[in-house]
Amino acid sequence: MRVFEFLKKWSHRTSILWITVVALVVVVLGMFLSAESEKVSLVTTQKPVVQLITAQEFAGTQALSLVGTARAFSEANITSERAGRVVFVNVTLGQRISAGAVIGSTENAAERATVLQAEGVYEAALAAASQTKFGVSEAETRLASARETVITSVRSAYTTTNSVVVSNIDKFFAQPNSPLPGLRVGGRGYTMDLNNERVAYQDILPTWQARVDSLTLSSDLSSEFVYAKENVERTIAMIDIFLYIFDQQSDDEYVADEVTFTNLRTTLIGTLSSMEAAKSGLATANDAFARATATATGGDASAADAQVKQALGALRAAEANLGKTIFRSPISGTVNSLSVRPGDFVSLFAPVATIANNAALEIVTYISDNERNFLTVGDTVMINDGVEGRVTQIAPAVDSATGKTEVRIAAEGTDVTNGDTVRITKEVADASADTLDIVTVPLSAVKFEIENGFVFVVVDGKIEARPITLGVVRGGAVEILEGLTASEPFVKDARGLQAGTGVELMK
Repeated sequence: MRVFEFLKKWSHRTSILWITVVALVVVVLGMFLSAESEKVSLVTTQKPVVQLITAQEFAGTQALSLVGTARAFSEANITSERAGRVVFVNVTLGQRISAGAVIGSTENAAERATVLQAEGVYEAALAAASQTKFGVSEAETRLASARETVITSVRSAYTTTNSVVVSNIDKFFAQPNSPLPGLRVGGRGYTMDLNNERVAYQDILPTWQARVDSLTLSSDLSSEFVYAKENVERTIAMIDIFLYIFDQQSDDEYVADEVTFTNLRTTLIGTLSSMEAAKSGLATANDAFARATATATGGDASAADAQVKQALGALRAAEANLGKTIFRSPISGTVNSLSVRPGDFVSLFAPVATIANNAALEIVTYISDNERNFLTVGDTVMINDGVEGRVTQIAPAVDSATGKTEVRIAAEGTDVTNGDTVRITKEVADASADTLDIVTVPLSAVKFEIENGFVFVVVDGKIEARPITLGVVRGGAVEILEGLTASEPFVKDARGLQAGTGVELMK
């Protein structure tokens, strides 16, 4: 009985406790919902704040805004003057170099050999000029020796070329002397060319042998020299194709052949150099014989001086050809870009490097005819709102490519780096008597339509649209021809606003 009474009292107390808890939860939830309702009401009833300004006030706060690109005052883009394979690169990206520094070079063994030959010819001419007279017989002997040297070089060219073809190239043909030689190695698209070339050599080699066997001192050595040179160069081209084919093979089967053919190519190039040297010697001997003959018959001995000049000209030409294979920097500066590596093959006028003086920068921008009225040489402008710049040059004419006028600005700070795109601003304060009558408003205040547009004015606390007729756009401002007076206030920034909206004015 007592247990039953105890349970009854405990159940009664528990019910009262749960009722109290539920009541507290309802009160707290009601307070929270009331606060949120007040916040929503506050948000929904808050009005946008706008700033009013007149055209007269805006006339003293206009700013010219442009976009420009930073570049070095002195910058050189170096390109290749001759196609070839790069053999070395002497600089690294970011390296500081002086004017005339060698950046790199393409293969130039033949050019160096030509310079060496030209130096020999020039020195020989100087030696010849030191003597006032030559005996005709002595000059004739030297001429015969020079012609004999040319004959020897032509015969040597045939022997070398014939050996290269028969002893080396023919190994890669199944039947080299047949109408269809049959290339033994995968041709990589050159099979037909190589077969045709080998068929051509079936006529070239016998004909060439007959010609060299019949050479004498009275032969037309000039035409024989040209014929021999063409055949040697043709063989070099054929070797180059084989080298390409060897290099494209997937296995190492032709590594030794590639080395052999590389050496053969070097030998043939040396043959060409020897022929050129013999030809130069013949030219010198011919000139010396003519000079000696002229002297012996009472001519002027100053012909020797002309020979020196000719030899010097040939030397300078050879040096110029060699210089085209070497990349040099025309200015002092930093290597900003480097487009070549050893082993690369560069074509004519291919980009090699860019050298610039990054410590001295200028900003290049372009302005319209209307913006031209706000800039003069010597004006101070702001770059990225933090660096001062000074206008150094304004082009006298419009650039036909852009339709605008080029402007150059000297950067006086270190916050701008070469190649940066920057923003250029200049405060425009023009309140002269001639311009006070011009109504100008910021572009942000105008709602544009197809032809003209409108601005917002505030009437009885609400936004009202005012139609306007637009004039010329100048930088970040536009002229108002009709619809607004210079003293009438308007909303400075109309973005996001609509007519009829209630607003509060900025104090």
